[in-house]
Amino acid sequence: MSHHKNLMLNYLSSHKSTPPSSGDQRTRKTPISDDSSSKRKPANHTRHGTQSSSKHSTRMSQRKATIHEIPDEVLLKVFSFFGAQDLILVSQVCQRWRNLGNDNSLWRPIYLKYAPKSEVEASRAGSITSVSQLKTTCIRRCVEQRNKRVFRNLRKKSPYTGIVQQRDVEKALIDSCVFWQLALVDASDNEVCIQSDDVSVHTMAASVRWYSFNGQSLQSTKSLRIYSCNPIFFDSKKGCAVKDSPYQRSLLMTFPLKWSSWVSTNKPMGDNDTINIYCLPRGLSIAVWKDGGEVAFVCVGLHLHHLVDRCLRGNSIEPFCPPVPPVITDDIDSNFGLHGYNCTVQLRTMKQQIWDQQFRSLNCRSNTGGGYAQFVLIEPHERQIINKAIVFPWKTEAFKGKVQNTCWLDITVIDETGDVFWTASSLVCSKAAHRAGVSSLDFDYCDDNSRSIDFIDEVGKFHMEFSETDDQDIYITQAVLGLTLKAINTRFSSSYR
Repeated sequence: MSHHKNLMLNYLSSHKSTPPSSGDQRTRKTPISDDSSSKRKPANHTRHGTQSSSKHSTRMSQRKATIHEIPDEVLLKVFSFFGAQDLILVSQVCQRWRNLGNDNSLWRPIYLKYAPKSEVEASRAGSITSVSQLKTTCIRRCVEQRNKRVFRNLRKKSPYTGIVQQRDVEKALIDSCVFWQLALVDASDNEVCIQSDDVSVHTMAASVRWYSFNGQSLQSTKSLRIYSCNPIFFDSKKGCAVKDSPYQRSLLMTFPLKWSSWVSTNKPMGDNDTINIYCLPRGLSIAVWKDGGEVAFVCVGLHLHHLVDRCLRGNSIEPFCPPVPPVITDDIDSNFGLHGYNCTVQLRTMKQQIWDQQFRSLNCRSNTGGGYAQFVLIEPHERQIINKAIVFPWKTEAFKGKVQNTCWLDITVIDETGDVFWTASSLVCSKAAHRAGVSSLDFDYCDDNSRSIDFIDEVGKFHMEFSETDDQDIYITQAVLGLTLKAINTRFSSSYR
Protein backbone atom coordinates (compact mmCIF):
# COMPACT_ATOMS: atom_id res chain seq x y z
CA MET A 1 0.00 0.00 0.00
CA SER A 2 2.82 2.40 0.89
CA HIS A 3 4.45 1.77 -2.45
CA HIS A 4 1.28 2.69 -4.39
CA LYS A 5 0.74 5.68 -2.15
CA ASN A 6 4.21 6.98 -2.93
CA LEU A 7 3.67 6.54 -6.66
CA MET A 8 0.43 8.50 -6.50
CA LEU A 9 2.04 11.33 -4.52
CA ASN A 10 4.92 11.54 -7.00
CA TYR A 11 2.47 11.63 -9.91
CA LEU A 12 0.39 14.40 -8.36
CA SER A 13 3.44 16.46 -7.44
CA SER A 14 4.81 16.17 -10.96
CA HIS A 15 1.50 17.32 -12.50
CA LYS A 16 0.81 20.06 -10.03
CA SER A 17 0.32 23.44 -11.78
CA THR A 18 1.68 26.71 -10.60
CA PRO A 19 -1.19 29.12 -9.82
CA PRO A 20 -1.18 32.25 -11.93
CA SER A 21 -0.43 35.64 -10.56
CA SER A 22 -3.18 38.09 -9.78
CA GLY A 23 -2.54 39.89 -13.02
CA ASP A 24 -2.71 36.72 -15.04
CA GLN A 25 -6.07 35.77 -13.52
CA ARG A 26 -7.71 38.62 -15.33
CA THR A 27 -6.48 37.52 -18.75
CA ARG A 28 -5.91 33.77 -18.53
CA LYS A 29 -8.43 31.09 -17.62
CA THR A 30 -6.00 28.12 -17.79
CA PRO A 31 -2.39 27.88 -16.60
CA ILE A 32 0.40 27.95 -19.18
CA SER A 33 3.64 25.93 -18.71
CA ASP A 34 6.94 26.16 -20.55
CA ASP A 35 7.29 22.36 -20.68
CA SER A 36 5.75 21.02 -23.88
CA SER A 37 5.33 17.55 -22.39
CA SER A 38 3.51 18.99 -19.45
CA LYS A 39 1.05 20.65 -21.84
CA ARG A 40 0.19 17.34 -23.48
CA LYS A 41 -0.17 15.29 -20.32
CA PRO A 42 -3.03 17.25 -18.80
CA ALA A 43 -4.82 16.98 -22.13
CA ASN A 44 -4.42 13.21 -22.13
CA HIS A 45 -5.43 13.08 -18.52
CA THR A 46 -8.63 15.08 -18.97
CA ARG A 47 -9.75 13.58 -22.28
CA HIS A 48 -12.35 11.42 -20.55
CA GLY A 49 -12.74 13.58 -17.52
CA THR A 50 -12.67 17.33 -17.29
CA GLN A 51 -12.82 17.98 -21.04
CA SER A 52 -15.84 15.75 -21.70
CA SER A 53 -17.65 17.28 -18.76
CA SER A 54 -17.03 20.73 -20.20
CA LYS A 55 -18.44 19.71 -23.59
CA HIS A 56 -21.51 18.21 -21.95
CA SER A 57 -22.10 21.43 -20.02
CA THR A 58 -21.78 23.42 -23.23
CA ARG A 59 -24.31 21.24 -25.01
CA MET A 60 -26.69 21.57 -22.07
CA SER A 61 -26.36 25.35 -22.08
CA GLN A 62 -26.92 25.59 -25.85
CA ARG A 63 -29.95 23.23 -26.04
CA LYS A 64 -33.26 25.02 -26.68
CA ALA A 65 -36.26 24.38 -24.46
CA THR A 66 -39.08 22.45 -26.10
CA ILE A 67 -42.76 23.37 -26.00
CA HIS A 68 -43.33 20.59 -23.49
CA GLU A 69 -41.07 22.32 -20.93
CA ILE A 70 -43.05 25.57 -20.98
CA PRO A 71 -45.09 25.94 -17.78
CA ASP A 72 -48.88 25.81 -17.90
CA GLU A 73 -49.11 29.43 -16.80
CA VAL A 74 -47.10 30.58 -19.82
CA LEU A 75 -49.13 28.46 -22.24
CA LEU A 76 -52.36 29.83 -20.80
CA LYS A 77 -51.04 33.34 -21.35
CA VAL A 78 -50.23 32.48 -24.99
CA PHE A 79 -53.61 30.81 -25.51
CA SER A 80 -55.39 33.88 -24.11
CA PHE A 81 -54.58 35.68 -27.39
CA PHE A 82 -56.34 32.98 -29.45
CA GLY A 83 -59.86 33.06 -30.77
CA ALA A 84 -62.44 30.30 -30.35
CA GLN A 85 -61.41 28.54 -33.56
CA ASP A 86 -57.75 28.43 -32.52
CA LEU A 87 -58.62 27.22 -29.03
CA ILE A 88 -60.58 24.34 -30.52
CA LEU A 89 -57.63 23.48 -32.75
CA VAL A 90 -55.01 23.52 -29.97
CA SER A 91 -57.24 21.30 -27.83
CA GLN A 92 -56.81 18.58 -30.46
CA VAL A 93 -52.99 18.51 -30.23
CA CYS A 94 -52.52 16.47 -27.06
CA GLN A 95 -54.16 15.78 -23.71
CA ARG A 96 -52.26 18.54 -21.92
CA TRP A 97 -53.21 21.16 -24.51
CA ARG A 98 -56.75 19.88 -24.47
CA ASN A 99 -57.03 20.55 -20.75
CA LEU A 100 -55.46 23.98 -21.13
CA GLY A 101 -57.47 24.92 -24.22
CA ASN A 102 -60.71 24.09 -22.39
CA ASP A 103 -59.82 26.20 -19.35
CA ASN A 104 -62.66 28.40 -18.19
CA SER A 105 -60.38 31.46 -17.96
CA LEU A 106 -59.93 31.33 -21.75
CA TRP A 107 -63.59 30.78 -22.59
CA ARG A 108 -65.08 33.31 -20.20
CA PRO A 109 -64.42 36.38 -22.44
CA ILE A 110 -65.74 34.45 -25.44
CA TYR A 111 -68.83 33.53 -23.48
CA LEU A 112 -69.41 37.12 -22.41
CA LYS A 113 -69.03 38.34 -26.00
CA TYR A 114 -71.23 35.89 -27.89
CA ALA A 115 -73.70 34.41 -25.43
CA PRO A 116 -77.31 35.72 -25.40
CA LYS A 117 -77.74 39.02 -23.62
CA SER A 118 -79.63 37.62 -20.66
CA GLU A 119 -76.94 34.99 -20.19
CA VAL A 120 -74.23 37.66 -20.35
CA GLU A 121 -75.93 39.67 -17.63
CA ALA A 122 -76.28 36.57 -15.51
CA SER A 123 -72.65 35.62 -16.04
CA ARG A 124 -71.45 39.08 -15.01
CA ALA A 125 -73.39 38.56 -11.82
CA GLY A 126 -71.23 35.53 -11.15
CA SER A 127 -73.66 32.74 -11.98
CA ILE A 128 -71.21 30.92 -14.27
CA THR A 129 -68.41 30.53 -11.76
CA SER A 130 -69.66 27.06 -10.89
CA VAL A 131 -69.79 25.85 -14.51
CA SER A 132 -67.23 23.06 -14.86
CA GLN A 133 -66.97 23.26 -18.66
CA LEU A 134 -67.64 26.79 -19.83
CA LYS A 135 -66.61 25.94 -23.39
CA THR A 136 -69.45 23.43 -23.79
CA THR A 137 -71.96 25.80 -22.22
CA CYS A 138 -70.84 28.68 -24.43
CA ILE A 139 -71.15 26.68 -27.66
CA ARG A 140 -74.49 25.16 -26.66
CA ARG A 141 -76.09 28.50 -25.83
CA CYS A 142 -74.76 30.18 -28.96
CA VAL A 143 -76.18 27.35 -31.07
CA GLU A 144 -79.54 27.68 -29.32
CA GLN A 145 -79.53 31.43 -29.97
CA ARG A 146 -78.70 30.90 -33.66
CA ASN A 147 -81.38 28.26 -34.16
CA LYS A 148 -84.01 30.33 -32.38
CA ARG A 149 -83.32 33.27 -34.68
CA VAL A 150 -83.37 31.12 -37.82
CA PHE A 151 -86.38 28.89 -37.18
CA ARG A 152 -88.74 31.68 -36.24
CA ASN A 153 -89.03 32.50 -39.95
CA LEU A 154 -90.06 28.96 -40.98
CA ARG A 155 -93.59 28.81 -39.61
CA LYS A 156 -95.60 29.48 -42.76
CA LYS A 157 -96.22 26.97 -45.52
CA SER A 158 -96.57 27.85 -49.15
CA PRO A 159 -100.20 27.53 -50.30
CA TYR A 160 -98.85 26.34 -53.64
CA THR A 161 -96.47 23.53 -52.72
CA GLY A 162 -97.56 22.70 -49.16
CA ILE A 163 -93.99 23.07 -47.81
CA VAL A 164 -92.15 26.03 -46.30
CA GLN A 165 -91.92 28.91 -48.75
CA GLN A 166 -88.82 29.27 -50.85
CA ARG A 167 -88.04 32.82 -49.72
CA ASP A 168 -88.26 31.80 -46.05
CA VAL A 169 -85.91 28.84 -46.50
CA GLU A 170 -83.51 30.97 -48.50
CA LYS A 171 -83.52 33.65 -45.79
CA ALA A 172 -82.96 31.03 -43.10
CA LEU A 173 -79.95 29.63 -44.96
CA ILE A 174 -78.54 33.14 -45.40
CA ASP A 175 -79.13 34.08 -41.75
CA SER A 176 -77.46 30.90 -40.53
CA CYS A 177 -74.49 31.49 -42.92
CA VAL A 178 -74.53 27.79 -43.77
CA PHE A 179 -72.14 26.50 -46.42
CA TRP A 180 -71.77 23.07 -47.97
CA GLN A 181 -68.91 20.64 -47.94
CA LEU A 182 -68.19 17.59 -50.08
CA ALA A 183 -65.86 15.00 -48.53
CA LEU A 184 -63.99 12.40 -50.59
CA VAL A 185 -63.31 9.52 -48.18
CA ASP A 186 -60.57 6.96 -48.84
CA ALA A 187 -60.15 3.42 -47.49
CA SER A 188 -58.47 4.74 -44.32
CA ASP A 189 -61.45 7.04 -43.65
CA ASN A 190 -59.40 10.15 -44.42
CA GLU A 191 -61.42 13.01 -45.88
CA VAL A 192 -60.51 15.48 -48.60
CA CYS A 193 -63.05 18.28 -48.04
CA ILE A 194 -64.11 20.73 -50.76
CA GLN A 195 -66.34 23.74 -50.19
CA SER A 196 -69.26 24.34 -52.56
CA ASP A 197 -68.82 26.76 -55.46
CA ASP A 198 -72.44 27.33 -56.48
CA VAL A 199 -75.80 27.21 -54.67
CA SER A 200 -79.23 28.06 -56.04
CA VAL A 201 -82.59 27.85 -54.24
CA HIS A 202 -85.78 27.17 -56.18
CA THR A 203 -89.46 26.65 -55.42
CA MET A 204 -89.04 23.16 -54.00
CA ALA A 205 -85.32 22.37 -53.84
CA ALA A 206 -81.81 23.77 -53.63
CA SER A 207 -79.03 22.71 -55.99
CA VAL A 208 -75.44 22.68 -54.75
CA ARG A 209 -72.46 22.29 -57.05
CA TRP A 210 -68.72 21.71 -56.56
CA TYR A 211 -66.21 22.17 -59.37
CA SER A 212 -62.89 23.16 -57.69
CA PHE A 213 -61.32 19.70 -57.77
CA ASN A 214 -57.84 20.41 -59.18
CA GLY A 215 -57.56 17.11 -60.98
CA GLN A 216 -58.84 14.78 -58.23
CA SER A 217 -59.78 11.26 -59.26
CA LEU A 218 -62.40 9.00 -57.70
CA GLN A 219 -60.43 5.78 -58.14
CA SER A 220 -59.26 5.67 -54.51
CA THR A 221 -62.53 6.99 -53.06
CA LYS A 222 -64.45 4.68 -50.77
CA SER A 223 -67.45 6.95 -50.24
CA LEU A 224 -68.75 10.49 -50.65
CA ARG A 225 -70.20 12.53 -47.81
CA ILE A 226 -72.10 15.78 -48.01
CA TYR A 227 -72.12 18.07 -44.98
CA SER A 228 -73.68 21.37 -44.12
CA CYS A 229 -71.27 23.57 -42.15
CA ASN A 230 -72.96 25.85 -39.62
CA PRO A 231 -71.04 28.71 -37.92
CA ILE A 232 -71.54 29.05 -34.17
CA PHE A 233 -70.56 32.63 -33.24
CA PHE A 234 -72.33 35.63 -34.78
CA ASP A 235 -71.85 39.37 -34.64
CA SER A 236 -74.98 40.60 -32.88
CA LYS A 237 -74.78 44.02 -34.56
CA LYS A 238 -74.09 42.92 -38.13
CA GLY A 239 -76.11 39.70 -37.91
CA CYS A 240 -73.46 37.67 -39.72
CA ALA A 241 -71.06 34.96 -38.69
CA VAL A 242 -67.81 36.04 -37.07
CA LYS A 243 -64.77 35.67 -39.31
CA ASP A 244 -63.05 32.32 -38.72
CA SER A 245 -65.88 31.26 -36.42
CA PRO A 246 -65.82 27.56 -35.52
CA TYR A 247 -68.63 25.64 -37.14
CA GLN A 248 -70.58 22.47 -36.64
CA ARG A 249 -70.93 19.89 -39.41
CA SER A 250 -74.21 18.13 -40.08
CA LEU A 251 -74.07 15.02 -42.22
CA LEU A 252 -76.72 15.23 -44.94
CA MET A 253 -76.00 12.04 -46.87
CA THR A 254 -73.37 9.36 -47.46
CA PHE A 255 -72.78 7.46 -50.68
CA PRO A 256 -70.69 4.27 -50.66
CA LEU A 257 -68.84 4.42 -53.95
CA LYS A 258 -66.53 2.13 -55.88
CA TRP A 259 -66.10 4.33 -58.89
CA SER A 260 -64.53 1.81 -61.25
CA SER A 261 -67.38 -0.65 -60.62
CA TRP A 262 -70.01 2.05 -60.96
CA VAL A 263 -68.70 3.32 -64.29
CA SER A 264 -68.41 -0.21 -65.68
CA THR A 265 -72.05 -1.09 -64.83
CA ASN A 266 -73.81 2.26 -65.46
CA LYS A 267 -74.05 4.31 -68.62
CA PRO A 268 -73.76 8.11 -68.53
CA MET A 269 -77.06 9.86 -67.97
CA GLY A 270 -75.97 12.67 -70.27
CA ASP A 271 -72.89 13.82 -72.13
CA ASN A 272 -71.40 16.26 -74.58
CA ASP A 273 -68.03 16.60 -76.27
CA THR A 274 -66.09 17.07 -73.02
CA ILE A 275 -67.91 15.42 -70.08
CA ASN A 276 -69.97 12.41 -69.04
CA ILE A 277 -72.60 12.84 -66.31
CA TYR A 278 -73.49 9.89 -64.08
CA CYS A 279 -76.58 9.96 -61.87
CA LEU A 280 -76.33 8.30 -58.45
CA PRO A 281 -79.16 7.71 -55.95
CA ARG A 282 -80.69 10.48 -53.83
CA GLY A 283 -80.09 13.31 -56.25
CA LEU A 284 -76.32 13.11 -56.55
CA SER A 285 -74.70 13.53 -59.97
CA ILE A 286 -71.02 13.31 -60.91
CA ALA A 287 -69.49 14.67 -64.11
CA VAL A 288 -66.08 13.46 -65.27
CA TRP A 289 -63.88 14.63 -68.12
CA LYS A 290 -63.84 12.34 -71.11
CA ASP A 291 -60.14 13.05 -71.50
CA GLY A 292 -58.47 11.66 -68.35
CA GLY A 293 -61.46 10.69 -66.23
CA GLU A 294 -60.89 13.28 -63.47
CA VAL A 295 -63.85 14.90 -61.74
CA ALA A 296 -65.26 17.91 -63.57
CA PHE A 297 -68.04 18.78 -61.12
CA VAL A 298 -70.43 17.23 -58.58
CA CYS A 299 -73.97 18.47 -57.99
CA VAL A 300 -76.78 17.41 -55.68
CA GLY A 301 -80.43 18.32 -55.27
CA LEU A 302 -81.59 19.04 -51.71
CA HIS A 303 -85.35 19.25 -51.29
CA LEU A 304 -86.49 22.18 -49.14
CA HIS A 305 -88.71 19.99 -46.95
CA HIS A 306 -86.92 19.87 -43.55
CA LEU A 307 -83.73 21.12 -45.20
CA VAL A 308 -82.97 23.71 -42.50
CA ASP A 309 -83.63 21.13 -39.77
CA ARG A 310 -81.26 18.70 -41.44
CA CYS A 311 -78.60 21.39 -41.68
CA LEU A 312 -78.76 22.85 -38.18
CA ARG A 313 -79.96 19.94 -36.03
CA GLY A 314 -77.81 17.12 -37.32
CA ASN A 315 -74.31 16.03 -36.36
CA SER A 316 -71.21 14.88 -38.21
CA ILE A 317 -71.94 11.17 -37.67
CA GLU A 318 -75.64 10.65 -38.36
CA PRO A 319 -78.09 12.72 -40.44
CA PHE A 320 -81.01 14.40 -38.74
CA CYS A 321 -84.18 12.30 -38.96
CA PRO A 322 -87.31 14.48 -39.33
CA PRO A 323 -90.35 13.44 -37.30
CA VAL A 324 -92.56 10.92 -39.08
CA PRO A 325 -96.23 11.94 -39.43
CA PRO A 326 -98.51 9.77 -37.28
CA VAL A 327 -100.26 6.81 -38.86
CA ILE A 328 -103.84 7.60 -39.93
CA THR A 329 -106.59 5.03 -39.82
CA ASP A 330 -110.10 5.01 -41.33
CA ASP A 331 -112.49 2.07 -41.21
CA ILE A 332 -115.20 3.70 -43.34
CA ASP A 333 -113.50 4.71 -46.60
CA SER A 334 -112.59 1.60 -48.57
CA ASN A 335 -110.18 3.62 -50.74
CA PHE A 336 -108.55 5.49 -47.89
CA GLY A 337 -105.06 6.55 -48.90
CA LEU A 338 -105.76 6.30 -52.64
CA HIS A 339 -107.21 9.76 -53.23
CA GLY A 340 -106.87 13.41 -52.28
CA TYR A 341 -103.22 13.86 -53.26
CA ASN A 342 -101.68 17.08 -54.56
CA CYS A 343 -98.56 16.88 -56.71
CA THR A 344 -96.26 19.72 -57.80
CA VAL A 345 -93.73 19.01 -60.57
CA GLN A 346 -91.00 21.30 -61.83
CA LEU A 347 -88.39 20.95 -64.55
CA ARG A 348 -85.51 23.43 -64.32
CA THR A 349 -81.82 24.13 -64.80
CA MET A 350 -79.46 25.17 -62.02
CA LYS A 351 -80.76 28.73 -62.34
CA GLN A 352 -83.97 28.93 -64.39
CA GLN A 353 -87.35 27.26 -64.52
CA ILE A 354 -88.31 25.23 -67.60
CA TRP A 355 -91.78 23.97 -66.67
CA ASP A 356 -93.85 24.07 -63.50
CA GLN A 357 -97.29 22.60 -62.87
CA GLN A 358 -99.45 21.52 -59.93
CA PHE A 359 -102.05 18.75 -59.99
CA ARG A 360 -104.74 18.70 -57.31
CA SER A 361 -107.16 16.12 -55.93
CA LEU A 362 -105.48 13.15 -57.56
CA ASN A 363 -107.30 9.83 -57.31
CA CYS A 364 -106.05 6.34 -58.04
CA ARG A 365 -108.22 4.80 -60.77
CA SER A 366 -108.22 1.29 -59.32
CA ASN A 367 -104.82 0.69 -60.90
CA THR A 368 -102.54 -0.72 -58.24
CA GLY A 369 -100.61 -3.23 -60.29
CA GLY A 370 -96.89 -3.81 -59.89
CA GLY A 371 -96.84 -2.58 -56.28
CA TYR A 372 -97.75 1.00 -57.21
CA ALA A 373 -100.84 3.17 -57.00
CA GLN A 374 -101.01 5.02 -60.33
CA PHE A 375 -102.18 8.64 -60.58
CA VAL A 376 -102.63 10.17 -64.04
CA LEU A 377 -101.43 13.76 -64.15
CA ILE A 378 -101.74 14.49 -67.85
CA GLU A 379 -103.79 12.33 -70.20
CA PRO A 380 -102.99 11.85 -73.90
CA HIS A 381 -105.82 14.11 -75.07
CA GLU A 382 -104.57 16.99 -72.93
CA ARG A 383 -101.93 19.34 -74.21
CA GLN A 384 -99.39 21.17 -72.05
CA ILE A 385 -96.59 23.09 -73.64
CA ILE A 386 -93.00 23.48 -72.48
CA ASN A 387 -91.75 26.87 -73.50
CA LYS A 388 -88.04 26.28 -72.99
CA ALA A 389 -85.63 23.67 -74.24
CA ILE A 390 -84.71 20.81 -71.93
CA VAL A 391 -81.01 21.43 -71.39
CA PHE A 392 -78.54 21.48 -68.50
CA PRO A 393 -75.93 24.27 -68.55
CA TRP A 394 -72.77 23.52 -66.56
CA LYS A 395 -69.51 25.25 -65.74
CA THR A 396 -66.20 24.76 -63.96
CA GLU A 397 -63.39 27.15 -63.13
CA ALA A 398 -62.09 27.14 -66.70
CA PHE A 399 -64.81 25.62 -68.91
CA LYS A 400 -68.54 25.70 -69.46
CA GLY A 401 -71.04 24.01 -71.73
CA LYS A 402 -74.48 22.46 -72.09
CA VAL A 403 -75.82 18.92 -71.97
CA GLN A 404 -78.88 18.50 -74.16
CA ASN A 405 -82.01 16.58 -73.04
CA THR A 406 -81.00 16.84 -69.36
CA CYS A 407 -82.52 18.91 -66.54
CA TRP A 408 -83.47 18.93 -62.86
CA LEU A 409 -86.72 17.30 -61.73
CA ASP A 410 -88.33 18.45 -58.45
CA ILE A 411 -91.43 16.73 -57.06
CA THR A 412 -93.55 17.31 -53.95
CA VAL A 413 -96.55 15.11 -53.13
CA ILE A 414 -98.97 16.12 -50.35
CA ASP A 415 -101.53 13.62 -49.01
CA GLU A 416 -105.12 14.41 -48.11
CA THR A 417 -104.18 15.35 -44.53
CA GLY A 418 -101.84 18.10 -45.76
CA ASP A 419 -98.64 16.27 -44.79
CA VAL A 420 -95.75 15.72 -47.16
CA PHE A 421 -95.88 12.18 -48.54
CA TRP A 422 -93.02 12.15 -51.06
CA THR A 423 -90.29 14.51 -52.21
CA ALA A 424 -87.63 14.17 -54.88
CA SER A 425 -84.96 16.36 -56.47
CA SER A 426 -82.62 14.87 -59.03
CA LEU A 427 -80.96 15.39 -62.37
CA VAL A 428 -82.83 13.43 -65.07
CA CYS A 429 -82.46 12.92 -68.79
CA SER A 430 -84.95 12.45 -71.59
CA LYS A 431 -84.67 9.37 -73.77
CA ALA A 432 -86.42 8.13 -76.86
CA ALA A 433 -89.94 7.10 -75.85
CA HIS A 434 -91.15 3.55 -76.29
CA ARG A 435 -94.24 4.90 -77.99
CA ALA A 436 -93.40 6.98 -81.06
CA GLY A 437 -96.47 9.19 -80.67
CA VAL A 438 -100.18 9.39 -80.03
CA SER A 439 -102.16 9.41 -83.26
CA SER A 440 -105.48 10.35 -81.66
CA LEU A 441 -104.40 13.94 -81.00
CA ASP A 442 -105.46 16.71 -83.36
CA PHE A 443 -101.96 17.85 -84.30
CA ASP A 444 -98.98 16.18 -85.88
CA TYR A 445 -96.08 14.84 -83.83
CA CYS A 446 -92.54 14.36 -85.00
CA ASP A 447 -92.39 10.68 -84.13
CA ASP A 448 -88.62 10.60 -84.29
CA ASN A 449 -88.44 13.25 -81.55
CA SER A 450 -90.89 11.70 -79.07
CA ARG A 451 -89.07 11.36 -75.75
CA SER A 452 -89.73 10.41 -72.13
CA ILE A 453 -88.41 11.29 -68.66
CA ASP A 454 -88.40 8.69 -65.89
CA PHE A 455 -87.48 8.86 -62.22
CA ILE A 456 -87.86 6.22 -59.50
CA ASP A 457 -86.84 5.71 -55.88
CA GLU A 458 -88.03 3.67 -52.90
CA VAL A 459 -91.24 5.71 -52.37
CA GLY A 460 -92.47 6.78 -55.80
CA LYS A 461 -91.87 7.10 -59.50
CA PHE A 462 -92.63 9.61 -62.22
CA HIS A 463 -93.06 9.12 -65.97
CA MET A 464 -93.57 11.86 -68.55
CA GLU A 465 -93.68 11.77 -72.35
CA PHE A 466 -93.42 14.71 -74.68
CA SER A 467 -92.93 15.40 -78.35
CA GLU A 468 -91.64 18.22 -80.50
CA THR A 469 -93.59 19.66 -83.42
CA ASP A 470 -92.22 21.02 -86.67
CA ASP A 471 -92.40 24.49 -85.14
CA GLN A 472 -89.99 23.41 -82.36
CA ASP A 473 -92.76 23.52 -79.76
CA ILE A 474 -92.57 20.85 -77.05
CA TYR A 475 -95.87 19.35 -75.93
CA ILE A 476 -96.32 17.03 -72.95
CA THR A 477 -98.43 14.10 -74.08
CA GLN A 478 -98.55 12.07 -70.88
CA ALA A 479 -97.54 12.30 -67.20
CA VAL A 480 -98.11 9.60 -64.57
CA LEU A 481 -97.29 9.53 -60.86
CA GLY A 482 -96.78 6.27 -59.00
CA LEU A 483 -96.63 5.80 -55.21
CA THR A 484 -95.58 2.48 -53.69
CA LEU A 485 -98.30 0.54 -51.92
CA LYS A 486 -95.81 -0.20 -49.16
CA ALA A 487 -95.47 3.52 -48.39
CA ILE A 488 -99.26 4.02 -48.58
CA ASN A 489 -99.91 1.08 -46.24
CA THR A 490 -97.37 2.45 -43.76
CA ARG A 491 -98.91 5.92 -43.79
CA PHE A 492 -102.59 4.96 -43.72
CA SER A 493 -102.46 1.58 -41.93
CA SER A 494 -103.96 -0.09 -45.00
CA SER A 495 -103.24 -3.41 -46.68
CA TYR A 496 -103.33 -2.75 -50.42
CA ARG A 497 -101.65 -5.25 -52.76
